[in-house]
Amino acid sequence: MDEAVQFGAQLPMLVRGIYYDGWKPAETPVKMHSEEFFQRIRHDFPYSIQGDTEQLVHTVLEILQRHISEGEWDDLRARMPADLVTVIPT
Repeated sequence: MDEAVQFGAQLPMLVRGIYYDGWKPAETPVKMHSEEFFQRIRHDFPYSIQGDTEQLVHTVLEILQRHISEGEWDDLRARMPADLVTVIPT
């Protein structure tokens, strides 16, 4: 949970609001495999997209990486399950 807060603190203000909206720290973390993660994104993302959900996630993470320190980004990658870390840009 501490890592999630440190990550969120570096996000731009508007994105930070979306990041924390509806967050319930008592229910964190939610552990899931990549297939479950992508299914949840697809279910919760209300817009049509070109390409697959994995590409959507990769694109969003590439943009977020611009706002996060290298050390925090490395911490994020280190804490991700092995089957999801491949989606996170280096």
